[in-house]
Amino acid sequence: MTATTPEQAARPASVSLLTAAAATPTAAAEVASALAATVADATPVEQEALLTAAFRAAVPGSAEALVARGLPRSVAEASVADVDRKLERYGLRGAGVDWLISVLTGGVVAVGRLQFEVGNRLADGSPAWGVHVPETGPLDPDACDRAFARAPEVLRRFAPTLAADRWQCRSWILDPGLARALGPDANLVRFARRFRLVPPGPHDAAEGDASVAKFVFGVPLAAARASKAPGRLPAAVLDRWARGAHWTERTGTAPVG
Repeated sequence: MTATTPEQAARPASVSLLTAAAATPTAAAEVASALAATVADATPVEQEALLTAAFRAAVPGSAEALVARGLPRSVAEASVADVDRKLERYGLRGAGVDWLISVLTGGVVAVGRLQFEVGNRLADGSPAWGVHVPETGPLDPDACDRAFARAPEVLRRFAPTLAADRWQCRSWILDPGLARALGPDANLVRFARRFRLVPPGPHDAAEGDASVAKFVFGVPLAAARASKAPGRLPAAVLDRWARGAHWTERTGTAPVG
C-alpha cells in the first residue's frame, strides 16, 4: 500500500516535537495537530515525505523517552520498531499518523508477540487495554499466552492511571466465520476464541472488508478483490467476496488475568 514519494530530510522541529511528546503522555490528536503545523508550508507531497522522515528519525529518541518513563528497554525498543514496520508495509497514509504517534509516545506498547493500547475504553466507558496483532510472523498461541501474562505488570507500572481489568480487541480476526474458513485449530481462530464478542455495530461489514484487504493482502480493497495471492487465508477471503458476502470487523472483550 506504499506509494513512492521524494525523500526529504526530517525537520528538527518535527522530530523534537515527537520525542518531547514521548516524554509526557499527550493525546495523539493534539500531537498530530502540532506536527502538521511543522510542515504546513510544504506541498502535500512534500508534507508526506517530511512526516515520514520525521517519524523514522524520532524512533531512537522516543525509545529513550519511554525508557525514562518506566518501560523496560527491550519493550520500548520493540514498541517503537512498529513505526518502520508500518511505514515500510503501508506507507504514511496506510499506517495512519495517529497510529504512528501513539506508537512513538507510549500509547501502544509491544509486549512479546502482541501490542497493547493504553487508555482504551469499553462501550460503557470503563477502562480497557486494547489488543493489537503486529505483522511479526505466525500468531503462535504460546507466544500470545506469554504476552497476555506479562503485559499487565508492564502496563500497570508504565501507566498506572490507565490500568484496566478487561482486554478489548477490534479486528477482522474476530469475524465469526473465520473458523469455518480456516478450521478450529488455526492460530487466528484460536486467538479469536480468547474474546467474547459484543453485539455487532453498523459499520462492521465495511470496516471488515477494508481491514482484510490491508492486513491480509497489504493493498487497498479494490486491488485486493482482484488479487490472486496464494495461501489458505487469502483464498478464504477471496471466496467470500466472490459469493457477494463481506468480512466483518468485530469487537470482543476478555478479563485480564
